[in-house]
Amino acid sequence: MPAVKPTPPPRSAVPLHVKLYHFFASFGLATVVLVFLLLITFLGTLEQVEHGLYDSVRKYFDSFVITSVDLACCLRAMHVHYQGNWNLPVLIPGGMTLMAVLTVNMVLGGLIRIRKTGRTFGVIVTHGSIVFMLVAGLVSFVFKKEGAVRLAEGQVADEFQSFHDVVIEIERLEPVSKDGKRTAMVIPGRQFQDLTGGKARTFVNKDLPFDLMVMNYEVNSAPKKAAGSSTSREVADGYFLQTLKEELEQERNADGAYVKVTPKKGGEAVKGILWRFAAAPFSVKVGDEVYGISLTRKTYKLPFSVRLDDFQREVHPGTERARKFTSVITKITGENEEKKIITMNEPLRDEGFALFQSAFDVGERGGAMVESSTLQVVNNPSDHWPLYAMLATMAGMLGHMIAQLVRFLRKPASRSTKAFQPEASSSASTTNPATP
Repeated sequence: MPAVKPTPPPRSAVPLHVKLYHFFASFGLATVVLVFLLLITFLGTLEQVEHGLYDSVRKYFDSFVITSVDLACCLRAMHVHYQGNWNLPVLIPGGMTLMAVLTVNMVLGGLIRIRKTGRTFGVIVTHGSIVFMLVAGLVSFVFKKEGAVRLAEGQVADEFQSFHDVVIEIERLEPVSKDGKRTAMVIPGRQFQDLTGGKARTFVNKDLPFDLMVMNYEVNSAPKKAAGSSTSREVADGYFLQTLKEELEQERNADGAYVKVTPKKGGEAVKGILWRFAAAPFSVKVGDEVYGISLTRKTYKLPFSVRLDDFQREVHPGTERARKFTSVITKITGENEEKKIITMNEPLRDEGFALFQSAFDVGERGGAMVESSTLQVVNNPSDHWPLYAMLATMAGMLGHMIAQLVRFLRKPASRSTKAFQPEASSSASTTNPATP
């Protein structure tokens, strides 16, 4: 009778949450994520050449999904002669998705799943530091405020403007409020920046005596007189917005839009043009009140005031090439005044804000030449977190390397001891044959 092969016991089903845990904690997933990060960094660097840093960062690193790659731009960036457009439809995870997956992978695989012994202490510290660095990036992305304030000598400011965030501000100019404080209603840029190519949207607020329609938003434009020139563009008050090519440096674009003010209580609607570099806001009178409407960058308040006392510029001998910029300022908090100096690589750090020397300008003011200084302002709650994470990462890696070195140096001695023992036993039996 032939032998019957025993039937192996059925494998117990692995729960779904255990499968997910092993998947997200796996080394393979970390490898795939790092490969995608390398890919989007490579593509973003190439597209930056023609699309600019701001747009490339938004497309590749501030996004959850990437849906197209400008291959023609990438080829030209690699010095491959190709004229024309070639946008390849793709579906690649963006930087936000990859960072989120990498954080989960590091926590599960590098902190929870890893065997916790003295030998792995340095590895655990390194993984924890990387997770901390990823969290610092998320905090910076969500809460960071960045912009600039431009001051002429003798001028005081207690606010700064964002580099990129566009808003429409509506402020009542007359009658002036009794307390003298300015109050402006703000329409965020994300609510009207899509109104290109004839699109329009009406904004209604119960505290305003009019409705505001925004239309034909232009990323980069210049107002032109319509008289004597043939144009199919919409004309407001004798002017139209001429479309200009977008600048690579996003903050250099002069965006504009058309608006139409319609009084709620009836009356004739008024059209106008908003332009970011306009000398004054577009003003409109509704009843007895006068309102100013302007297209500008988002304004942030400083916890103190800054007065530019003096701007100093040093140049290289025999040239106009700048060697050093220095702004001598006074920091004003209430009735307290403190003299401060901001120069290149030596910012002012106070109350969570950092003011860097960014640029300067020389222009005419009141018939006299006046120097102006532009200070870059950054408010980032996680400003120093990456530094702490890097120091902890270095400590963890150094500790792990030292532990491995000690382990390596100890190994040869133990191996020789184990190998010598059998030979010693064999030799003893040969030299003492009478030994039982």
